[in-house]
Amino acid sequence: MREVAWRRDLPLRFALVSEEWDGEQTVWARCVDIEGLFQDRAAFRERLTLLDCAPTGRLLKAAERCAARRTPVPFGDLSLVVSDLDAEDPYDNDHCAFEEAVVVDSRPGTGDSARFDLVVECVVTEQPRSWRKEPARAEITLLNGTSGGSFGRCGRVAGLYGARPDPARRPVRLIGCEPSPELRHRMVHRRHGGDSLQLWLLDRTGRPAPVREHIAVDVDECRPSTLGGALIDVTLKGGLFRRLPFPPAVRPVWEAWYEGPPAVRNAWARFPAEGRSEWLRFTEVCPGPEEPGTVCELDGRYVTDVPGLHCAIGEAVGGPGYAWHQCWNALRGCQCRGEAPRAPFTLVWHHADVARQALAGVGVDRDGEVDYFEAVVPFLERLGVTVVLR
Repeated sequence: MREVAWRRDLPLRFALVSEEWDGEQTVWARCVDIEGLFQDRAAFRERLTLLDCAPTGRLLKAAERCAARRTPVPFGDLSLVVSDLDAEDPYDNDHCAFEEAVVVDSRPGTGDSARFDLVVECVVTEQPRSWRKEPARAEITLLNGTSGGSFGRCGRVAGLYGARPDPARRPVRLIGCEPSPELRHRMVHRRHGGDSLQLWLLDRTGRPAPVREHIAVDVDECRPSTLGGALIDVTLKGGLFRRLPFPPAVRPVWEAWYEGPPAVRNAWARFPAEGRSEWLRFTEVCPGPEEPGTVCELDGRYVTDVPGLHCAIGEAVGGPGYAWHQCWNALRGCQCRGEAPRAPFTLVWHHADVARQALAGVGVDRDGEVDYFEAVVPFLERLGVTVVLR
């Protein structure tokens, strides 16, 4: 579907769309706005304990520093693979992910002086499957990102399985909704659990952005819209399928892309890191220059974080609104080791010292001895990109 039609004076920003297995799409609703999509992630922070932990590299340093100073130590992102030692299928594992992790307590383990019990405060962005019980015997591998090197192992994560605290989520409310016959039917004949639909973000012409979310149409309440006319406001108690709502910093990015793809470079620069990460979800992927010897100019004035670096490289290679197709997890140890561009090219990196200073404390390797800037330049050169720092 190229665009969603709307014959009203109000701005059209969202559409709920069903898609059949053969690709046939049906618009269930058009609406002016949606409430309940944004919420501060601080409410979703929780404490978990890595028991009988044998940390290595950067995690070991954080554990020792926390134990010596008795103060919290910021760590960053951490991924876990939980292997059930009694399972029939050795590859049927749980994969979990923690973001913004902070080691808040570190004490000796009960059995081995070389092991620790680490209390970690974090946001769990990927949790065990809801139907899984905690394994009686498990081996948990701690990873540097989803596919990076190992930070060691632990025997159990207390509080990860079972009934974990989950802050009350706000219901999603469709504001100024124009329902289709399918949605009108569901408003009358309600179904527990609801239908699974795609939530499309639209620009001002009605064209869908590449961002897609899934939402459950579990109707809780319908009333005449505050916007008047024949529109209605519909409350969906199921909400988005994603566990975490969007942080408030995301909304200005959606507003910017509602006006259409950017025509000039550095339109992303006014947003914080969370907003820049969201910006990358809207960008069109560029595989890189087609002609060998192409010179790409990277404007490094606003590269003050990792998402900003990815935004700037994408614009250098493809222009405004583009991202360069690359596995950046290779910097953290992904076995793919990165993807070579279609043709070797030269990247002239202007104002490189901005990133050199801003990323000096962003560890990328398992041992925390190499920062992101020091890692990304040789990484690009290994792929065949000639990097000129200015």
